[in-house]
Amino acid sequence: MRAFDIYVNGERLCLAGVSDASILTAITHYVGRDNGRLYLSVGGLLVPQEEHVHWKDRDLAVGDEIRIRIIESEKVDTPTKRYAIDPKKDVLAQKRYVRKIAKKFGWKIQSSGRRP
Repeated sequence: MRAFDIYVNGERLCLAGVSDASILTAITHYVGRDNGRLYLSVGGLLVPQEEHVHWKDRDLAVGDEIRIRIIESEKVDTPTKRYAIDPKKDVLAQKRYVRKIAKKFGWKIQSSGRRP
């Protein structure tokens, strides 16, 4: 399977991997100003099972070095979190987003009254 072998400052963080029909992410975040939060998040989505997986969150500091080696591996670390996609929550989140964007642009939403 495709995998990310991830190191921070020369120390191994995790070996995260998913099958071909899935999504694997390693994302660095910076949130805030001045002394904002820097962190690395490793996760993914198992598409056939419709399940989110998560391996690690790690705080970072200025000067940290992240190395991601992309490999093929038979075995990977077990995700620390797994949770199924909830279709009802997804629809509600999409509706909230559409309403927020409509409000931002001054649009009026008209509903047919029909539900999908």
